[in-house]
Amino acid sequence: MKSSLNVSGLEKEAGIKGRALSIALSDKKDLSDKNWQKLLPILNSYGFGNLPNKAKIISIVNNKGGVGKTTTTAVLGEAMARRGLKVLMVDMDSQGNLSQIFEVCTENGQVADSMLEIDIILNQVQVNENLFIVPSDLKLQKIESELLTAISNQHRLSAALNITLIENYDFVLIDCPPSLGLLTQNAINASHSCLVTVQPESSAVVGLDTIFKVVSDIGKYSGKNVAIEGILFTMVEKNMVHEGFKKFVRETYANVKVFDTEIKKNVDVSKAQAMKEQLFNFKSKSVVAVAYDELIDEILN
Repeated sequence: MKSSLNVSGLEKEAGIKGRALSIALSDKKDLSDKNWQKLLPILNSYGFGNLPNKAKIISIVNNKGGVGKTTTTAVLGEAMARRGLKVLMVDMDSQGNLSQIFEVCTENGQVADSMLEIDIILNQVQVNENLFIVPSDLKLQKIESELLTAISNQHRLSAALNITLIENYDFVLIDCPPSLGLLTQNAINASHSCLVTVQPESSAVVGLDTIFKVVSDIGKYSGKNVAIEGILFTMVEKNMVHEGFKKFVRETYANVKVFDTEIKKNVDVSKAQAMKEQLFNFKSKSVVAVAYDELIDEILN
């Protein structure tokens, strides 16, 4: 914040003698408590205590539909918000299922508007004290064709999120469409990591190579290192088929984190949505709700 600020200047201003700060930095040692107490108010005066927190942005991806991307975004968002984390969910699926779960309409704007015009701030609708959502509807599908020839067409969501001041949030969760097209590429480009939801069946497992290649290629050509947050097994049933596919994934992708938490197949989510209630309000002790709450510990750790 101050171009003239340097180590020796800080030492002088804080009254630190013997070049203690310089030595601590060069030798990578801790500063003494006495000198730290002298230094801290000086750092705070330059803004150290007011630095913004930057949200961790996670895209929930899979190029197959019906594997729990939207449910994961919704329930994980709810669970995080219940812990006091401030969460922004972004509906990047033109079907708008995430928006429908929280009964949020797009009359005051949606993600498509901000992707077309950077000066339009993302419409962040408050769901509860700590949970917000940027809604979408079929307009998002229409603008995808317009973006095909647009400048920086893979970075429109990233630009929109920066304009939105995402430092106000702890996490941004992006619900991606069931494809690896331009909208999903926008989501990945805007993210720090990708969480891959996988139903342990052949149709869902077979596409993992393609997902990892797209994430890797985006990193190569954009110069941004997007990590794989992990593979999350969803709609898991207790049978030999699912056990076999889970074992196959763990062995085949040994270099990728596979979450210990698994999301069991359960009707509570469908019931909650039919009742137009959030899952934790509908049944906080549901096996699905408990599992997503456990997933947070793995993500935070």
